[in-house]
Order: sequence, then C-alpha cells, then structure tokens
Amino acid sequence: MENLVIIDLGSNSVRLSISEVYPDGTIKEVQRRKIQSRLAEGMGQDAEEKILRPAAIKRTLAALAEFKAEYEQYENIQLKGIATAAVRTAKNSNDFLRAVKELIGIEIEVLSGDSEAYYDYLGVVNLLGTQDCLIIDMGGGSFELILVRDGQAKNLVSIPYGAVSLSEKFKAQDQITAGDLFRMQRFIQVQFDSLPWLREGYGLPLVLLGGANRTVARYELCKRNAKKLTDLHGLTLKGSEFADIYGEWLAMTCQERQQVLKEEADRADIIIGGLTPVVQLVQTLALPEIVFSESGVREGVIFEMLKTAGLSPVAFSR
Repeated sequence: MENLVIIDLGSNSVRLSISEVYPDGTIKEVQRRKIQSRLAEGMGQDAEEKILRPAAIKRTLAALAEFKAEYEQYENIQLKGIATAAVRTAKNSNDFLRAVKELIGIEIEVLSGDSEAYYDYLGVVNLLGTQDCLIIDMGGGSFELILVRDGQAKNLVSIPYGAVSLSEKFKAQDQITAGDLFRMQRFIQVQFDSLPWLREGYGLPLVLLGGANRTVARYELCKRNAKKLTDLHGLTLKGSEFADIYGEWLAMTCQERQQVLKEEADRADIIIGGLTPVVQLVQTLALPEIVFSESGVREGVIFEMLKTAGLSPVAFSR
C-alpha cells in the first residue's frame, strides 16, 4: 500500500488530500484538509499588476508547513503538488515556486487552464458517473467549463477570472451596487458568448465544483437538517433553487452573509463573485438541475497518475 499525497495550491485555498492506494487499484481517501490562504488576493487584473503579494505568499507557505507536518506522519508516501490560476498567471511565480520547493522538497506542476479542466472532467466522470452534463469549476482565480457528451469531454476551456478576482474587480466583497452587478453580469456574458459550443449544453444537468459552490451545498444541507454537512457529493438542486439562494445572499451585507454562512463565513466577501457565473449559466442555458461534486481536479490527478503507473482504479471511497 502507498499513501498518495496531493497538495493543491489554489487561488483561494490550499488543499491537502491523502489517499491509500492498493495494488488492485482500490483508493481510500483517509485525510482531506483545506486552509484558506487567499494566494490571489490583491493580484489585480492587468498583466503588469499580476504579482503574488508578500502577505499572501506568507500565508500559503505557513499552510504548506502545517500540511507537511501532517503528511510526514504517514509511511511510504508519494507526494504530488499542483498549482492553478494564481501561480499560472503571476509574474513572480518562479520565486514563489522556489520557496515552495525549499519547504516541501518537490517541484510543483503548474497546470495549464486546459489541463485543470481536463482533470476536473476525469474526477467527475469517474466518481459521479454522469455521461452527459456541463461542468463548471469555480475557483478563486479562474473557472473551468467542460461539456461532457457520452462520457467524453467534447469541449473544455478555462476562463481567467474566479471568485476572488471577480469580487475585487466588481467590488462585490460587501453589498454590491446595481451598477457593479450589471457590469459583472455583462462581463461574464461576454465570456459565455465567445464559446459557441456552450449552447450544446442547453438543458443538461450542471455539475458544480469549487469552494463557493460547496458553500451553497452545505447551506442547503443545513436547511434540510442533514446529520452530516460533508455528505454533499451527488446532492441535487433545481436551478431555480440555486438562484433563489444566490438572490438571498446578494441582498445582504458581508457581515450578514458571515452570520448566515457560519463555518463558511470566510467566504462571505467572495461568494457573490463566485456564484454569479453559475447563476448566469443556469439562466442562459435554462439548466433545470444542479448536481454538486466533491470530486474534481485532485481526484482527476490521482486517476491520471494511476493510469500512467498501469493501474486501473476499481473503487474510490472516503
């Protein structure tokens, strides 16, 4: 048995997953953690401004040090690190990656936008089982869209704006003005209109990945008096129900959202930027059903690593 450790340096959160991998291809996730380090905070949108800020780097390295102390308690580990939008676009990413290597001893793979979308697809189709759907992964610095038909990724794209960057660009951290909301909606619609293939997703189920979307799932589970707020994989909502929740939060101040979100209060200032593209997509394509997935890019990386090693995953459990 091998312990496969995946570290995911996201734009909003740093994530750790540890999975036991057995020779027969059985995978059991034994640990999953997240620390919100806001790596993309203050990066700006112009190319000249896209710099990882010292405070954000410090928070992220501290999170990695905490994760290192945790995964080093396991034996026979294989360590894999990936990074997404913030590192992908930052002008000073090489300096940051050198600091990461000094700390944990490995080179981090900086995923292209298309690779990130492809791994999302692998994670969803292997563990959610849907054959025809549209997938959106709402990250802190980008969001990925994947059209799946007959179990295959027919089209995919990464849009270089996410929950953190949209919230900063359109001043959505607190109660957003009508003007800023309109500008954000128009900006997002322009991105959608540039993708002719997106129309092929009309009426399909929409599979949601990403922290902002999981916040909605946990909120809904709480409303349903669920015993475990972590059992969100496969949870379904009507598109209209998702839009209603968004509308409630849209009318609130950041402080009011913090009170409602409780354990997820640290997302209160970026939740509107994170959910607006989803609601826009639901309305544009008349998407009737939303399905939440706990499996995405990290699980996709695991499946690809096992495939490269000549193993075929037979079961995955948490």
